[in-house]
Amino acid sequence: MCNAGVGLVEYLGMQNTSMVVSVVVGLVGFGWLTPWGGGGGVGSGAGSVVGDAVIGWLDDGESASEIEARGVEAMRRGDWDGARGAFEALVELKPRSYVGHYNLASVLCRVGDLDSAGESLDRAIALGFVDRGQLLRDGDLRALRETAYFKELMDQWDATIQTRRGIDLAQMNALVKAKKMEHRTIEGLRLEVVSAHDPDSTDQAVAELELITEWAEGAVFDGLGRSIGMDGGSDSAWVMVGLPDTRGFTKWAVGVFGPGARSGISSIGGAYEHQQRRLVAQDLGATLRHEFVHVLHWRDMSRLGQNHAAWIQEGLASVVEDFDVVGGRLVPVASWRTNMVKRLQRSRRLPRIADLAGMDLETFTGRRPLARYAQARTVLMWLMERGELRAFYHTYIDTYGEDRTGLLALTQVTGLEGEEMDRVYREWVADLEEVAETGSDLEATLGISIRSGDGDGVLITELSGEARRRTGLRMGSVITGINGRATRDLHELIRVLGSYGVGDVVTVQWRRGTLHGENSAELIGR
Repeated sequence: MCNAGVGLVEYLGMQNTSMVVSVVVGLVGFGWLTPWGGGGGVGSGAGSVVGDAVIGWLDDGESASEIEARGVEAMRRGDWDGARGAFEALVELKPRSYVGHYNLASVLCRVGDLDSAGESLDRAIALGFVDRGQLLRDGDLRALRETAYFKELMDQWDATIQTRRGIDLAQMNALVKAKKMEHRTIEGLRLEVVSAHDPDSTDQAVAELELITEWAEGAVFDGLGRSIGMDGGSDSAWVMVGLPDTRGFTKWAVGVFGPGARSGISSIGGAYEHQQRRLVAQDLGATLRHEFVHVLHWRDMSRLGQNHAAWIQEGLASVVEDFDVVGGRLVPVASWRTNMVKRLQRSRRLPRIADLAGMDLETFTGRRPLARYAQARTVLMWLMERGELRAFYHTYIDTYGEDRTGLLALTQVTGLEGEEMDRVYREWVADLEEVAETGSDLEATLGISIRSGDGDGVLITELSGEARRRTGLRMGSVITGINGRATRDLHELIRVLGSYGVGDVVTVQWRRGTLHGENSAELIGR
């Protein structure tokens, strides 16, 4: 991933959609850091908001983008004086962002001012830069790596990581800030989880993260639970996971998206901000699952120095949004996203796989993004059902330098290409189960009125005396599961209920305040 012999790293404002808008800001490649996605090279340009709510830009303003782009372009040309001037201006404009300081260190190293380069790098690290792998492979820092300063920096890296962990945890505590907060440390995954939800709901969310990790290790990646960051050692950075209440989430969303976020808060699901190593989710269901896979994937991409195609990143994150647990293992299942792909196919509007793979980030998250996410999910589920998902991912890694779209890896793994690949894939789509998406799709129901809850389930808003006697439920309770299958949101509850019939007796898991329990309930006709 080099350009004219010079490395490049970009921070991309990447949009993710589970059932709502969510955002990823990620680290890509080698060399310079560009938080606004400018300068070309690996990856694509600045992101655009997807979904129904247009909230605003993630960058720090047009002037900062222009300065950054000028510095990157100067480095491409070998104009070190021009690059130095640009990044010095960037540091003055955005002194609290480590990106400008890191880039300035790279330029200073190129011109031989190693003392000043070390000072700029120290500042970048103090502001949050903790990617040891980047430091070890960045060609611009080659001369600095030969110094006693760099050796001492590496010797103290574990202390640096632990210091950063404490700072980030304190910031997450302030963000989630609630009357009662739960804190969980997942040592093997180097995760700190701070939650405004009750202890049981928090424990259930943590258990799901571990279940997703187990699935990801077996189905896609290699040893993520043991190998974190560049080399899996104690020098790997920690990720903060914040699960705030509605008030805390709104405060965070306004801080990330700007004041306009207040009017569209119901359309914002959460985000994984890779530059800050921070995941924030409004719900414990699809959004948290989606963004957590981004955490795992970005760790692997950072280790590899690769920036994978948008459809692969979003497809992998979308696969685990809906799943059942069979024999203790996570099994992705059909969902509203697969329904969408089936409708696209019936109306002859489903793009060819080659067209999906060839989309840059702007196109993928531009017009009709939900359809892009849905198709990406089904292509990867198709590979998974064929037993080829893991082989595809590793073939893609191996052929990344030759083809970054993933189409070459698809061809090599499936033995299919062109129209034949599309034909086999579409036949599989046609045979997919169509799941219930709305209440009118259901044959059997609980016979109660519900609405979206606070992230861990759906809220009961009305039920008759008959329904109360038949289900044992009360108004104001939150339904968190059916027969042990999570129901974090309306989509998930409807999908789960759609697998049962009239007269079936199910076990309903519920929460009322901090009290958790379960009742048997007979389902009735809609």
